[in-house]
Amino acid sequence: MLSPFLKKLLFVRQFLIDNGKIEILGQNQIMLPSGLLAEMQSIDKDKFYSVVKKHIQTSMQTYAKKMGTTSSGIIKSSQDIFETYGLGQFKLIKLDNTKKTAIVSISQSSLYSPKNKEEILLEAALDGMFSFLFKTNIKVESKANGKQSKQFIINKRWKKWEKT
Repeated sequence: MLSPFLKKLLFVRQFLIDNGKIEILGQNQIMLPSGLLAEMQSIDKDKFYSVVKKHIQTSMQTYAKKMGTTSSGIIKSSQDIFETYGLGQFKLIKLDNTKKTAIVSISQSSLYSPKNKEEILLEAALDGMFSFLFKTNIKVESKANGKQSKQFIINKRWKKWEKT
């Protein structure tokens, strides 16, 4: 069954599947097994993180323009997009735009497995998303929140020497 978000995209012709091509909001997509992505993130963690962060940040900018919304107005759509891509159910627990902090819970992610203890892809995606939303570099820390749920704490980077 299609999510309400995908149904809206279908209605406005922003979600297309035709002749093996998948397109969402004007960007080509591919489907890959979650195990492959889990293994890819372990090859070169820093480079993987950097590439995912940058791509998500750019995509958020494109999506905001395409949907005609501001960075603060895109948070609800971001939740839908996150779920649509199979990254999990995204629940915003706390958001403070002034302090540039947030707490997010991700559950039912396709990336969670007994073999995969890391969530580099999720952290990098959240980093890119919230760096775009807050218009500054941020850091993401994760903590376990049950077997199928992780909580991510997002804060503005405040020290010059912290990794970007």
